[in-house]
Amino acid sequence: MTLIDPTKLEKWLRPHSMEWYEQLSKLQNKYMYPWMSTILEPNGELIFDNEATEMVVNQKVLDIGCGDGNFMNQLSCIVKEIVGFDITEKFIQLATISYKK
Repeated sequence: MTLIDPTKLEKWLRPHSMEWYEQLSKLQNKYMYPWMSTILEPNGELIFDNEATEMVVNQKVLDIGCGDGNFMNQLSCIVKEIVGFDITEKFIQLATISYKK
C-alpha cells in the first residue's frame, strides 16, 4: 500500500480557502456538503437547525457564509428579513436565483 500526502499534489487547494470555495462553486454549481452524520437523530446538525429556527422567528437575520442560499430559503418564510453574505460570487448568484420570496 502506498500513501501520499495530498498537500504535495500540484493542484492541491487548502480546504475552506477562497480558492477552494471558488472551485467548488464552479465545479458543482452549488454549495455541496455531502457528509452525512453517522449519529442517529437528533444529531448536532438537526439540533442546530431547530434551535436556530426557533431563535429567528419574526427577526432580521444575517446569514454569513450563506453559500447557495439553501438555509436562507428554509428560513425566509418565518423571518422578518434575511440577508445572505458569502465571499464566493458564484454562490451569491445562485442564492439570488434560488431565493423564494
